[in-house]
Amino acid sequence: MNQAQQQAVETTVDATLAAVGSKVTWTGAGAAVAGFFTSSGFGVLIGAIIGVVGLFIQWHYRRKQDRREEAADRRAQVEHERRMADK
Repeated sequence: MNQAQQQAVETTVDATLAAVGSKVTWTGAGAAVAGFFTSSGFGVLIGAIIGVVGLFIQWHYRRKQDRREEAADRRAQVEHERRMADK
């Protein structure tokens, strides 16, 4: 597998995991609300923990995506400058 294909796979995996993190966050929030309405302190605690874990997952993979996009922008800028210098 060449570098471009590997980068495409990593991008796809990271985007998928970021989406999963978002869904986990909402699931945790729903569980916390359900625990609150059923007066279950344990349910609220578990829901809050799940929500926080989801937020951390989402934050991590979004940060990786931002770094990857910044690197791609830098590469594009260098390529642009190189082409302009060759003219």
